[in-house]
Amino acid sequence: MHHDLTLALPTLMGLEETLADEARELGLSEVTPGRRVVTARGNLELLYRANLELRTAVRVLVTLDTFKVTHEQSLYDRLRATNWRPYLAPEGSLFVDVVDPGRWFRNTHFIAQLTKDAIVDQFRDKYGTRPSVDKRQPDMRIHLRIAGEGEVTLSLDSSGDGLHRRGYRRRTGEAPINEVLAAGMLGIAGYRGEQPFVDPMCGSGTLLAEAALIATRRAPGLLRSFGFERWPDFDRATWATIRQAALDRIRPAPQPILGADIDGVAVAISRATFDRCGVLPQVTLVESSFADLRPPQGTEGGLMVTNPPYEMRLQTGDIEGLYQEIGDNLKTHWAGYTAWLISANSAAVKRVGLRTTRKVPLMNGPVEARFCRYDMYTGSAS
Repeated sequence: MHHDLTLALPTLMGLEETLADEARELGLSEVTPGRRVVTARGNLELLYRANLELRTAVRVLVTLDTFKVTHEQSLYDRLRATNWRPYLAPEGSLFVDVVDPGRWFRNTHFIAQLTKDAIVDQFRDKYGTRPSVDKRQPDMRIHLRIAGEGEVTLSLDSSGDGLHRRGYRRRTGEAPINEVLAAGMLGIAGYRGEQPFVDPMCGSGTLLAEAALIATRRAPGLLRSFGFERWPDFDRATWATIRQAALDRIRPAPQPILGADIDGVAVAISRATFDRCGVLPQVTLVESSFADLRPPQGTEGGLMVTNPPYEMRLQTGDIEGLYQEIGDNLKTHWAGYTAWLISANSAAVKRVGLRTTRKVPLMNGPVEARFCRYDMYTGSAS
């Protein structure tokens, strides 16, 4: 499995182009954005690096086979005829994820069971022993998608846990933003770590953590392990070289990173998060309302990205008043900044009272949100 691999990189709605740019930068070829997925080609080394370094992929799947089946028996026969030995030892463990079983088939649970049976039966016939099922940390995680008229895509999941699990988050405040979404928002906003960065309502600090990882050039996967490390052909030496190269790239943040929250508990959670990431010295964190916050000293302009409350939670009391205050503060104190805010409360967003120069639809978990850009000109233009 070393040479030319076809990879599928699932992502969140609205982040496809950002991920495609990342994939090209990494060196993957034939990069094609689709709907909530980017496909590409690369070798084993790039597969390892994609898991370690991509910030906006949810996982990295290796396509083993695509074929058409007409009924459940034909699916079983095809899976049983597939040679599983390169990916799994007879005494190993497996887990099957089924996405969208298609209208021809019964539910996902049934298809997962059928897939497992086909693999187990093959091993029992060939080796007289059988792999077990392990939901938590299987040696081989299979990803099966059945679309349309029984078109099957059979993939190996090389990531294990979803890539949003960076390993730095323990407990969070209310309504934390997903790490992949946070990184995607920073990508859309054009953040490369070369300008001052501010999150004035940082909550449990995910946006700041992702910004600090970008600014310090830290690979997002350095604190965790991956599914491919359990594969029979895992190349330990290549992996060690890739990890070391990633560690060698780390640098101090070239510009200030400032975070604030009115809630002291959120600030404490954020501080613990940055400590686990190894970026605590790079971030200035203060307990402050947005109204009292000022740009980092000695800086001219920069980037602000924030995820303000959408509802009446966090005891804001008056959500529309809060958004009006955001607009007033931006106008008064943040000239020269580009500000982006994500919100699912369109009535409240109108109260910001500033012209949006871009609006990007994104999903924040199950909630449809808008990621809005405001350019705060110096002088009279605001």
